Amino acid sequence: MKSKNNLKGFTLVELIVVMAVFGIIMLGAMRFLDPVSRMMKGASLQEANSATVDNIKRYMEGTLRYANAVYVHNGDLKYYDLSGCHVIDTSMSESARQQQAVEDFVNECFTNRADSSNAPISGKAYVMKINNDDQGKITESVFDFTAGYDYNEWNASTSLWDITRKQPASVSAVSIDQPVINDVYYENYSIFVSLGYNTMQAVEAGISLPTPVEDKQYFGQIIPEKADLSGNAIFSPSDFAFTFTTYKNQNGTKIYHHEIDGKHIFGSPYASANASLALLNINSAFGGSYRANLDYCPVRRDGNGYSPLTTMVDDDGDSKWDYVHLSSPNYFAAQDTANTAGGNNIYIIYTLPE
Repeated sequence: MKSKNNLKGFTLVELIVVMAVFGIIMLGAMRFLDPVSRMMKGASLQEANSATVDNIKRYMEGTLRYANAVYVHNGDLKYYDLSGCHVIDTSMSESARQQQAVEDFVNECFTNRADSSNAPISGKAYVMKINNDDQGKITESVFDFTAGYDYNEWNASTSLWDITRKQPASVSAVSIDQPVINDVYYENYSIFVSLGYNTMQAVEAGISLPTPVEDKQYFGQIIPEKADLSGNAIFSPSDFAFTFTTYKNQNGTKIYHHEIDGKHIFGSPYASANASLALLNINSAFGGSYRANLDYCPVRRDGNGYSPLTTMVDDDGDSKWDYVHLSSPNYFAAQDTANTAGGNNIYIIYTLPE
């Protein structure tokens, strides 16, 4: 009777060969899947960027669309000191600096303007703060204001009304830095907002990249797509645009955003999108044509001099109020768009028609 056949297994050499073959196959598969994985990560980030930008754009457009005066401070808030210089005073509290900036804004835009009752115009001014130092979160502050006025005072030594006086605007805070965008948009990603139309391009040669970095990470930098002769991003009432760059939140030793030599560098993965807003009232209601009730301010006269608190009267017999032209009226100002000083935040001060 024959004995059972002996069952033979794989030899050690055969097992090693098979494992080596599988290792080669796995390595090839990983090489194939790595770019696919990166594409999926990029697509996921781009999707998050689109959703976030769309949400922020809807808020900004709904808020600023009908603004009748807009000032932009890039980097930090500036105000005029006693010598007339535009300076940053970081010794002041955030709320105090916002209030001072709003007062300057009202003095520049609304001095001598009157309401329908001939009283100095009053209303609310708003400060939209884009906090690039805190994930690009957006907050808003509200201030009550009453515009100031200029007038001439009697000069006894010259017997003329030639002493110019100025009553500055009065400003008081209603609320400071109230969040306006849901924090859920910042859970996994941060946003960096920059002025004007911008694009992302590979980092210039000679820039020392931050270390350590994630394996196979590449870097891009923000470059103005539309620029003036000085290389600054165009930022005007007809071209009121922002660039939103979304990047992963800081995680351990992986660096996704770094400021090097004044340039903002982003490590992959990141996504960037532009959004432009239409400022309807800036170009229409407060534009450059010399219309009496827009570019001119009403003059209140009392005898031979100015008295801004008395009823306006007709001096030239045309049954209309008298007006003086405001020198170089400017209801839109993109101050310091090149960010020559200060931090990374953007402040937009604006008023809405009452």
